[in-house]
Amino acid sequence: MSEFSRYLRQITFRELGEDGQKRLLSAKVLLVGCGALGSAIAISLVRAGIGFLRIVDGDIPELVNLHRQFLFDEQDVSKRIPKALVAKERLAGMNSSVKIEGVVAELYADNIEKLAKDVDLILDGTDNLETRYLINDFSVKSRIPWIYGAVIGASGMVMPIIPEKTPCLRCLFPNPPKPGEIPSCETEGVLNPAPIVVSGIEVIEAIKLLSQKAEPLKGVLGFNLWNESFSCVELKINPKCKTCQEKKFEFLEKKRTDWSTSLCGRNAVQISPAEPVELNLEELKTRLEPIGRVYYNGYLLEAELEGYRMILFPDARAIIYGTTEEAKARGIYRRYLGK
Repeated sequence: MSEFSRYLRQITFRELGEDGQKRLLSAKVLLVGCGALGSAIAISLVRAGIGFLRIVDGDIPELVNLHRQFLFDEQDVSKRIPKALVAKERLAGMNSSVKIEGVVAELYADNIEKLAKDVDLILDGTDNLETRYLINDFSVKSRIPWIYGAVIGASGMVMPIIPEKTPCLRCLFPNPPKPGEIPSCETEGVLNPAPIVVSGIEVIEAIKLLSQKAEPLKGVLGFNLWNESFSCVELKINPKCKTCQEKKFEFLEKKRTDWSTSLCGRNAVQISPAEPVELNLEELKTRLEPIGRVYYNGYLLEAELEGYRMILFPDARAIIYGTTEEAKARGIYRRYLGK
């Protein structure tokens, strides 16, 4: 049986054909984020026969995620294994010929080159604009295309970004919004058909680009499923764009600082230190056991302290549950880690 037999129905689609499938089989993709968008994107790419997929995500599955994150189930929530590792194992069962790499990390200016320099395309499965501006800087500077996708409520939008050919993210959104200026899933919610549609559009645009069989979408495709509305708006390159025209890579050159953010819909705050620190979680478990309930599974440590739940990763990132106040979460973090 030929290596193409499993892709027969794709190859039969004459716009793709066998030569297009061959290009997919040799393509390398970086997927940033493995939540609602990322998990659906990953499933489609692996089943379509992408050659190599690197998944970067620093989070774990949560019960509140399961209605829209289709790679994960209730057992994953109870086992507390990072999404990137669960995804790698589950996706391998869907197509063992695809090389899959799971990286448990957040994407920062100091690791993006290492994670993205060897790929043909970057796909957006994130849920925050800061990371998207960073991807956009790297994409324009390195001339590696990426596909922006976002979802909120029953709405979504997609925009392929091809350096030196199309507008970039900062042509669309010149400056990051201030806190509270844009809606979040915490305030607006998310219906699960919306990320399915966005991920589907991202993947079809990825197949077009990687197979070199069609021109990508021009501009921004947006929709509201609740109101049955779709639109495609052509976007022109902004001649004053700081990134793609002036070549100012503010997010790529930004010095990493201690960082915290309230997590969408989870009554929790994520904290990331300015510099990655290799924590000995087994030692920390022994130190915390006399003052709280502690669980360690070889990947992360969970502790219940002061009525809050804290999850710690080996790189010293933490998620503090029970508050959305960043100052309070940072105080708990400092008390028990001394950082």
